[in-house]
Amino acid sequence: MPIPFWRRLFWSGLHIPLLAVALLAGNAALLQLSLSKPLVVLEASGAWIVYLLDRSLAVGPEDYLNRPGRVSWWRAHRTLQRGGLALGALLAGWATLHLRPVTLMAGAGLGLVGMLYVLPGVRLKQWGLSKPLLIAGAWSLGTTLLPVLEAGQAPGAALWLLASYRLLWLLPNPLLADWPDRVGDRAAGVRTPAVRWLYGTLRRVALGLLLGALAVGLIFMAHLKRPEAAVDLLGVLLVGMVLGAARHGITDGHLALLDLLVAWPAVTGWILG
Repeated sequence: MPIPFWRRLFWSGLHIPLLAVALLAGNAALLQLSLSKPLVVLEASGAWIVYLLDRSLAVGPEDYLNRPGRVSWWRAHRTLQRGGLALGALLAGWATLHLRPVTLMAGAGLGLVGMLYVLPGVRLKQWGLSKPLLIAGAWSLGTTLLPVLEAGQAPGAALWLLASYRLLWLLPNPLLADWPDRVGDRAAGVRTPAVRWLYGTLRRVALGLLLGALAVGLIFMAHLKRPEAAVDLLGVLLVGMVLGAARHGITDGHLALLDLLVAWPAVTGWILG
């Protein structure tokens, strides 16, 4: 049976750099900062490098049980993987020549955290909420803190409010991503929240995080004093609509929609730009 194009696209990770740019653009606009082109290149290439390394270094026994098609596809496309890593490294290297030292130091720290996720033998899935928190935290801080540092500004209340809002908004995505993989995870001895909790509990936690995001987002919008920025809160509602549709279980289709909604801040950047 032919593999659908959308599935091959998501397996390739080609959307990952675009999501990083969309999130960075929206956050920079909300923080009223100019978007640094070298920072855009660094974040896009860095996100793709981590994704590609995850597909090559962090393949565990549960992956063969949960996603045999994806594992086989990547084995058949090692040229894409190597080419992507080489291109990402070249672009990241160019970007480092044009960024402030403080930005590079913070970026290197986040990069090391990202490497914890992909290093062989490091089983973050065994550490409860550590995996979703690490993923959502890296995306949130990477796209809020680095633009502030690159602009030469000191981190302030607006940054931490926005970072908290983004963390709560993004966290349901990696938290729910393990649900379709729970059978293989359980067989491999991996104890993710999806394995430990019933779906109803997992979904309620995700919805609670979205309510928290909405509350922090409203505080941030009031602090910002730009009413049009409230368009970003529609992203929270859209994620809530996906979870509302996934009443009895999250599917790969739902997860694809959640991934695409990470690009919603691009709308914010366009309206505020």
